[in-house]
Parts: sequence; structure tokens; C-alpha cells
Amino acid sequence: MSFRSWGQSQVGKERHFLTWFSAGATLFFAGAALMLLAGHRISPSLTQELVALTGVLVSGSGACVAAYGYFMLMVARLFAPPREK
Repeated sequence: MSFRSWGQSQVGKERHFLTWFSAGATLFFAGAALMLLAGHRISPSLTQELVALTGVLVSGSGACVAAYGYFMLMVARLFAPPREK
């Protein structure tokens, strides 16, 4: 399967990819909130470091999911037929 035929098979799935992008952005900001919580509300301890590490992991995975969704949105729109005015 060539890149062109694969890209054309992705057309029409924009809502699906937008859901991936939105879920990734939500995870990213939830992870950022955990990091802020660890830095401002928890006293320096192992618990603080574990909460911050969890925030980094959640934020990083959210960024990857959002990047996947955004890339797939771009591919779906790139191969979509041009719209008439």
C-alpha cells in the first residue's frame, strides 16, 4: 500500500482524529497540573517526586497522543478532495 492510497483511506475520519487530539491535550494539561501540584502543594519528599514523575509521564504520553491526532488530521486534510466555493 502506497502512502497516497493509505492517506486517501484516512479521509473522512477527521472526527476520530480530533478526538485523539483532544484526549491527548487533556492528558497533557492534566500532567502539567500534577507537576504544578507537586511543586506548590506537596512538601519536599519522596511523595512529591513520585507525583511529579507521574505528571511528567502523563504529560509526555498526552503530548504523544495529541501529536498523533494532529498528524493524522493533517494527513486526512491533505488527501481530502478540494472543496468547491
